[in-house]
Amino acid sequence: MAALQPSAEGQGTSPSTRKSFSQLFSQPSSSPIQLRPATTYKGEATIIFSKEDADRLAAPFRWALVGKFSHGQPTLEDIRKFFASLDLRDHVSVGLMDYRHVLIKCTTETDFNRLWTQGIGHLGRFSMRVFRWRRDFHVQKESSLAPVWVTLPALPIHYFDKHSLFSILSPVGKPLFLDAATSAGTRPSVARVCVEVDLVKPICSQVWVAVEGEIGFWQQIIIEDLPSYCSVCWQLRHSVGDYKRNAEEFAARRVPKLHTVASHAPQAVVDMVQSRGRGHGRGPERSTYVSAYCSRSR
Repeated sequence: MAALQPSAEGQGTSPSTRKSFSQLFSQPSSSPIQLRPATTYKGEATIIFSKEDADRLAAPFRWALVGKFSHGQPTLEDIRKFFASLDLRDHVSVGLMDYRHVLIKCTTETDFNRLWTQGIGHLGRFSMRVFRWRRDFHVQKESSLAPVWVTLPALPIHYFDKHSLFSILSPVGKPLFLDAATSAGTRPSVARVCVEVDLVKPICSQVWVAVEGEIGFWQQIIIEDLPSYCSVCWQLRHSVGDYKRNAEEFAARRVPKLHTVASHAPQAVVDMVQSRGRGHGRGPERSTYVSAYCSRSR
């Protein structure tokens, strides 16, 4: 999916209108939930929200995205100017979450789908990746939701209807939209749909399609360019297999190398380390020997 680029004219996107101090208290604010009483958990003050309340609070952010900068980021003013230059349908608000993340709140589903599926790529000289915001989002954990293109080869042409395709692909994930050829019916050999999938869950490779009282068929599901997701560091397009060390070593990365390696080192290395301080030569520090052995043994 090609990243979005600024258009020639663009659309104005101004920051939220500032309210005076008196206006903050003169206008009643509405809330989708009621006040929750405080309780205790393990001796500490606790507030527990119901799932329904949490969903109501998250509803205004259903078309929200998170932009992540890996190596520095531009000023908030430059970020807003960039989004104002895009050929979007409606207003998009942008705000800083921390030094690496920005919240991108879209007004329409169309703009949301364009920004998420096409991505941004680069904002000036800074690279930025885009994720879908979700209720359990945390700045230290990338979302496992990703938009992918799904193809259905040899699907009977009368099932190319949008609601039919969305029903067939509902076991795979949340269907977002059809590609142009599928929507127009000009490519009857294969249907193609953009689907939101959760990369930490198994994805089915076929779906049984049938009509009541008639014989059905297995419809093949092909995922195009399925990104990987690491369950250790919670990063998209990264997997545990990419580590030079295995997941167990990664979890224990704070343990000093001397403690984890000495028992496996050759006896000559152990003797050399133990002899330090007893006048046996002027060799390097013992950490140098152990580190060298670690590098050779990996």
